Amino acid sequence: MPVLQFVAQDAYGAPVLMSRRTQGALRRLTVTAGPAILAIAIGISPVQAGADTPSPCNQASRAPRQETLNDLRGSMLCLVNRVREHYGIATLEENVLLRRSATGHSNDMVEHDYFSHDGPAGSTVGSRVTQAGYLARISTYFIGENIGGGIGPRRGSALAVFRAWMHSPPHRANILDTEFHDLGVGVARGYPAGGGAKAATYTLDLGMRH
Repeated sequence: MPVLQFVAQDAYGAPVLMSRRTQGALRRLTVTAGPAILAIAIGISPVQAGADTPSPCNQASRAPRQETLNDLRGSMLCLVNRVREHYGIATLEENVLLRRSATGHSNDMVEHDYFSHDGPAGSTVGSRVTQAGYLARISTYFIGENIGGGIGPRRGSALAVFRAWMHSPPHRANILDTEFHDLGVGVARGYPAGGGAKAATYTLDLGMRH
């Protein structure tokens, strides 16, 4: 049956939404601090041998104002699947319905100046993915959601947000969850705290359904 669990904050003060199953996996996950996490970040960096090969990951460190929203979304998708490959986990399939839900939430956060999984009008990730049609005619599902963003390349690039998630145990657990099958990335120009064209706000919706 459908199960959702909201975790208000992670250790870094950032919101994250996880299924109870993912939360259980997180408790079993050993997160090694320091050099091991740094090595993960280096391993997925676009600055590496062969970086001249066309790939969305190679543009992931670029400032939001230098990229289209489609480019920023493609970079985030690439980074998520690259790190899953690194750990021998099946890559996620981009789902247009989850992308619709995620994009709507990123736009709403910027437009209404808030940063939360719950919208001021009462929307939740469950209501958003349902409205998008992702949960139609299914009996079981798990959903996870990461949100992030910032201004400039050091805070708002796809790589900066992805690295912040990978250094945050709950966000990292969502990204590396072996049960998730689908992924939708929504990116909006701007950030609830301001920044305009120099900033970007990201929503990552992950799902599994039967």
